[in-house]
Amino acid sequence: MRGTRENSLLRSTAGLALAGIAAKVIGAFYRVPLTNVLGAEGIGLYQTFFPVYALFLTLTSAAVPTIVGRYVAYADALGVDIPATRAATRRVSFFLGLTGAAMMVALAYPIAALQSRPSVWTGYTVVAPAVFAVTLSAYYKGYFIGKGRMTANALSQTTEQAVKLAVGLTAAYVLAKYGVTAAVYGALFAVTVSEIAGLVFMAAAYRKDIGKEKIYRTRVDKRIYFDIVRSMIPVLAGALVLPLSGFLDSFTIVRFLTAGGASLSDATTAYGLYGGAVGTVINLPVVVALSLSLAVIPKISSGVAKGEYVKVNEATAFTLTVCFSISVPCFFALLVFAKDVIGVLYPGFSVEEAETAAMLLRAQSFAVVVASGVQLLCGMLQALGSGRHAAVYLALAVAIKTAMQAILLPRIGIIAAPVCQLAMYVLVCALAGVRYVELVGKNAQLVKSGSKIAVGGVIMGVCIQAVALTVRNAYARTAVGAIVGAGVYFAVLCLTKALGKDGIRAAFRRSKGDTDD
Repeated sequence: MRGTRENSLLRSTAGLALAGIAAKVIGAFYRVPLTNVLGAEGIGLYQTFFPVYALFLTLTSAAVPTIVGRYVAYADALGVDIPATRAATRRVSFFLGLTGAAMMVALAYPIAALQSRPSVWTGYTVVAPAVFAVTLSAYYKGYFIGKGRMTANALSQTTEQAVKLAVGLTAAYVLAKYGVTAAVYGALFAVTVSEIAGLVFMAAAYRKDIGKEKIYRTRVDKRIYFDIVRSMIPVLAGALVLPLSGFLDSFTIVRFLTAGGASLSDATTAYGLYGGAVGTVINLPVVVALSLSLAVIPKISSGVAKGEYVKVNEATAFTLTVCFSISVPCFFALLVFAKDVIGVLYPGFSVEEAETAAMLLRAQSFAVVVASGVQLLCGMLQALGSGRHAAVYLALAVAIKTAMQAILLPRIGIIAAPVCQLAMYVLVCALAGVRYVELVGKNAQLVKSGSKIAVGGVIMGVCIQAVALTVRNAYARTAVGAIVGAGVYFAVLCLTKALGKDGIRAAFRRSKGDTDD
């Protein structure tokens, strides 16, 4: 039974995780030429829009997939249909998306003024329609999450990134002759177009799966709306904190750096390197943790509905093990090959910019493991009905991070940003981990597997460090290091059975009678 559950979880996660990685890879390829078109200062300006955009997205859409997925999984476990709840949730999503887009347009100038860039306020009006598209799309994604079928969500992510790549590079290149601001607007326009494409894709997939339905005309009891909103509040509170932290960073980091004596141009460039170039690389492994947290929601909801708490314990523990097994090698790889990764991905950087970016990447590599753990643990706490605790932990950590930034950034420069970020993630991971154990109990296999994975990571780190010291060419060094590191690490996992007796085999086989996908 354990092998079957691991199989189901890995397969339901694999599509979304792999497509998420593919989307991030496309995004990385997009950022490379885009950075070369815009320059470090231009990508810094581009990056200032995204924390605000992410904040609006979180306010309008973050809770929707989790709530819809929870309702659908719970209903399926009990063998019932919930057309009234689906109708109510879709109406709430439509209202939230429309309101969020309108508010972004209304607040565009004040926000730009607070960011010391009042002349670029129209950029927010360019990206505002994407808020509506993402929020409505979140309803459809939540439905497939609840069903445990991730293919549509995965293909939607890839479609969005591919459209953004094609439209963004074209628009930025064409508009670059009119200045950096115009090129940035072209890249923002690509975000809107890509999200609309994603919405169309998800709506078509939903209709193909469920058929034509008239739930817009379905009568809905007011108590259902109340229940939906009440359920959304703790999930939204937890999901809101990290985008709010990024939103604050878009105001504070540049201001703290200029307070320490840096010019506005240098401060914007440093923020662009930290939040844009380096942040893109760091987010690649973290997206897998987010995919895992989404995939495990129906498992938790189904287990709670049936009272199968042993199943909940096994599913969450195994998911944490998989998350750890992915984030640990990524940490060692980025730590050892930081300079090579920056050189390969961003050849347009000056020598000074490349050195700064490599330094930031090394510092941020430590956060890969704990950031992945935070995403997963907070998602689990929300699915277990403890979203309020996750929100409190995140809020406390963000407050401490901001205080540390105010002290350290003016004194030691941009390197303080990843240091403060790491402190925030460690605190949240520790607090959320304690709460997780309180809810689902201890799991000896999780501790044993984690120890084996850590040992495998150390052995891999030693091997790729040897490659880094012996191979001279940066491209060859990166390629050989990736091959050697992956081979050594996977061999250690197999020999030690770090994912459990059937864990690795479960990733590659389908068990009889398993229809979760």
